[in-house]
Amino acid sequence: MGKNHNKRKKRLQDSEMDMMYMQALQGKKIPLLPLDARWHALFPDFRKNKEIKQLEKELDQLIKKQGQTDNDLKDYDKAKKVLTQNVLNNMTDGHEFDSPVRLRKQEKNQKLIAELNEKIVEAKNLQERLPAEIVIKNRELLIACMKVCYQELMDNTDEIVEREERIQQLREEIKDNILHKQDMEMRNTEVYKYMHNLLGADVVEIFDREQKVWRGNLEENKLDDAE
Repeated sequence: MGKNHNKRKKRLQDSEMDMMYMQALQGKKIPLLPLDARWHALFPDFRKNKEIKQLEKELDQLIKKQGQTDNDLKDYDKAKKVLTQNVLNNMTDGHEFDSPVRLRKQEKNQKLIAELNEKIVEAKNLQERLPAEIVIKNRELLIACMKVCYQELMDNTDEIVEREERIQQLREEIKDNILHKQDMEMRNTEVYKYMHNLLGADVVEIFDREQKVWRGNLEENKLDDAE
């Protein structure tokens, strides 16, 4: 029960955040994401989650529908001009020998024009409605993408902070190790100086053959021994 409650609470918070972002984005110029190469560079397919893929698909459908509607209106306009010309060509006062044929053609053309006018009205309504729907869907896609981006940014930031702390620790460790190493080198150098001064190089070298140790600055030791 507690997990379900937390899930519902999170969904509610996400929904509220989405509404806040949608309001904040009003009036902002946002590129049409599926048609922008920069967006595809930022979001190759492997980075798109289920939500992004679904929104992209819905937006693509709206964009295609907008293009199809524009083409339909052009075709309807051409067809209406042809039908209107047919009406003019088949006008009759009822006295022509082929007036019954013309009347039938007129009725058919008038019916086609009426049907075409209905389609034109529907297409224009769709043409007027689609831009707003595309803008809204594009914003929804943007918000979904920003969630993914900022989740990655936050995850990376946590790791950056963690690694920076580790780097600082390692720097301190390296610094301590360098100082300790230098102390040991100085001590070995001093020990060898005393050994060389006390016994001479020939005697010390007898013992050096059997021992693998850091011998300090031998040049200084030899110099001191020579003195």
